[in-house]
Amino acid sequence: MDFTQPLSTGFTVYSKSGCIMCSKVKNLLKEKSIFFQVIDCDDYLIEDKEGFLSFMESCVGSSKPQRSFPIVFYDAKFIGGFQETNEFVQKLLLQFEEMF
Repeated sequence: MDFTQPLSTGFTVYSKSGCIMCSKVKNLLKEKSIFFQVIDCDDYLIEDKEGFLSFMESCVGSSKPQRSFPIVFYDAKFIGGFQETNEFVQKLLLQFEEMF
């Protein structure tokens, strides 16, 4: 199965149905008017869960399996879940404000 790579520019959110934290991270990015791509992982998990987890391991760059959702990347670099993304976005917006 071919898995979708994280975007090289901007936010990529790997999400699954019924995930409250996935909804929270998508709402956060929408509220801040930040563009992001959502990758729905339901089919990945049903058809090839182990393959998907192995793919995520290579994307994250860690031998520690990433088993909780959402899985968020910025410029193809792993950020984390909702809490880490929230902190990252706040810092990003502060840096942006300081530039102007």
